[in-house]
Amino acid sequence: MFYKQPQADKILVQHGRPTAPTLPNCFTVCVWNWQKSKQKPWKDEFKQVAAAADLFLAQEVRRSPEVFEIMEQTPYHWSGAVSFFSRQNSPTGVATGCIAKPLQIAFKAGEREPLLRVPKMTLSTLIPLADGRSLLVINVHAINFRGLKPFDTNLKRAAELLLNYSGPVLLGGDFNAWSLKRRRLLSCMARAAGLAEVPFEPDNRTRCLGRPVDYLFVRGLRVKAAGVRITRGSDHNPLLVRLEA
Repeated sequence: MFYKQPQADKILVQHGRPTAPTLPNCFTVCVWNWQKSKQKPWKDEFKQVAAAADLFLAQEVRRSPEVFEIMEQTPYHWSGAVSFFSRQNSPTGVATGCIAKPLQIAFKAGEREPLLRVPKMTLSTLIPLADGRSLLVINVHAINFRGLKPFDTNLKRAAELLLNYSGPVLLGGDFNAWSLKRRRLLSCMARAAGLAEVPFEPDNRTRCLGRPVDYLFVRGLRVKAAGVRITRGSDHNPLLVRLEA
């Protein structure tokens, strides 16, 4: 094992200060894989995108001291699920930021990637809405360098977080759906959960082997606008979507 993994009671983390008691019923969400903030333009790009979004689903979040400080400057409460610690001992995984503090947080660990032996994480947060309902937000970073069975298991564990929940749902992230078979499994899971895929036109999402890897699915939400921001701050382009509950 090349990387240290957190103890079970250290996987979920929370920090930051919410700036609103609830998420408004009309809100903007961003979905973005940060590529561990390796690219020099990431800092400025992130600040610009964060200024436009009420809700933020991030993958490959490496909380170095510098990145942590930048995250703390946003108007968000941050929830995270730590997959492993980097060689610099920075917690790394997925993170969901919101202007409102979640009512509940939970996670599902996916199958482990080969060689590094680290699991991919799925994080769920239950966010209070202005009308008294709650929005279930599921942030996914799906397994990449394994076959279809581990990928399907990853999706099923994410779907488990939807069980017995009848309110509005937002499911997004980096699904690594770079093959036709992976794409079909993702579509089947979404349909079974009653989720609709958010379309993008023009579709400037990051691609691998010609297929998009980042997606956003919704249930009980209306899509008002959707776009993709071209960036040099990561190897993924951020998705920005305006939704109404």
